[in-house]
This record gives sequence, C-alpha cells and structure tokens, in this order.
Amino acid sequence: METVGILGARGGFGAWIKELCVANAATIVESDLNSELSNREVVTQARFVFVCVPLGATRDVLIEIEPVLTAEHTLVDLTSVKTPFVDILHRLPCEVLSLHPMFAPTVGSGQGQSCVSCVIRSGHRSHLVTALFSARGIRMIPMEPDQHDRMMAVVQGLTHFQAITAAHCMMELGFDVQSSVDVSSPVYRLRLAMIGRILAHDPRLYAEIQISNPYIPQVLRQLANSAELLQEQVRQRNVDGFVAECDKIKSAFREFSAQALCESERSIAALAHVKR
Repeated sequence: METVGILGARGGFGAWIKELCVANAATIVESDLNSELSNREVVTQARFVFVCVPLGATRDVLIEIEPVLTAEHTLVDLTSVKTPFVDILHRLPCEVLSLHPMFAPTVGSGQGQSCVSCVIRSGHRSHLVTALFSARGIRMIPMEPDQHDRMMAVVQGLTHFQAITAAHCMMELGFDVQSSVDVSSPVYRLRLAMIGRILAHDPRLYAEIQISNPYIPQVLRQLANSAELLQEQVRQRNVDGFVAECDKIKSAFREFSAQALCESERSIAALAHVKR
C-alpha cells in the first residue's frame, strides 16, 4: 500500500489501522493533537490517507486537507455517520472510501466482524483497502450513505439511547446495580453487561452520533410513542391490551425470534461461566 497517512493515529481506530497497515509492510506517517507533523504534512507525504479523528472533528479535518489532496491520493474515513460528509467527500479529487467498522478497535483483528463500505469514488487503490480488510476475515457490507444512516439510526442510535436511558433511570432511582447482580436473571445480566459496556466508552461519541445522524430524531420520537402506548396499558391495568401489543410484535419478529433465541441461549451459557 506504499505510504499510509493516518490522521488521528493515537485514537483507538487510528492505532488499529496503523497495526493493520504495518502488518502489510506499509510505511506510516501520522498526525494527532500536538504531533510533530500536521494533517496537511501527512497528506503530502502519503498516498493512502485514513481519517480516524473523532466524529465531531471530521468535517474540519476534511476541509483542512482538501487543498493538498490530489487525484493520486486515496482517502478513507471511518466515521459512524455518513450523510453529513457526503458533500465534501464527493468534491474531493481522489478515490474516496467511507468505512464504518461495526466493532470496537479493542476486539483484535476484527475477524468475523462486519464493516459497512460506502464507496464515494472507486478505483484500484480503494479496492486494495477493501481487500486489506477482507483478508483479516472482516465481512465488507456495501451500502449507500443514506441507507447506512437510516440503518444506524436504529442499530446505534436506538440501542445506545435505550442503554443510556436505562442507566440514567437506575441512577435516579438510587438503584444498587452491583447488589442486583447477585439476584439477577440471565437476561438481566446480559442487558446489564451491554449497558455497562456502553457506559465504559467515551460519552462524546454517543452524543455526536445521536446529534449528527439526521434519522435518529425520528427513531426516538417513535420510541417515545411506543413507550407511551405500552405504559398506558400498564396504567389501565390492561393485561389483555398489553398482551395484544406483544402478540403484534411477536408476529412482526417471527422469523428473527427463533434465531435470537438460539443466540441468546449461547450467550447466557457463556455468561454462566464468567466469575462474578
């Protein structure tokens, strides 16, 4: 891959990309806050440029390096939201590949994980990047930027929001989470583990995803509507009404439910072996 420039090299995915490229004999030039080289200097020395900066800094960085990008470059961004950057990515003179790894950089090689691939301007060098990920056993999922953001509004936006809301509710109730583990059901332990995992990461990332993805507000409005509908059944002590809504959901999720049951059983079995 010749010379690879990594903007945001000290971050989680910056370091992950660096390890990936070094393993494939690439020469690395890098920048980050207070680094020796500026972003523009890295771009002028590199042929492949990976933008691994925080979501909130991405547009400013793209504007900063735009004047020094040429047709000989290949730019790859790793943003978790796509549509806000489509305009500037399309006007860049080089091959552009917008990736979204659907895993944290702490998972290791990424083998068996998925990565969304939004091709803005394809060419031979962008295919090399895709092949590099595929060689690691990462499943590359082609998707248009708008389709990506609509999907991620639920996959990320709804998931993160529900977890953070549940944790906030427990905090406000003064609930002793640690003590609850001793009397937890397997499903509760799984849910609690996912909440804790989200809370362990940078809250700014979650805030930026919630605010940057244009489709998340619509999802959250529906979440509020769905919650209100089910709460009304509880307030009215309407068992049949609550069951009726659940039956509708079961019917809509029928094909997925069997798969989810098998997957959750495996997760519960694995969790049972984790020392408390």
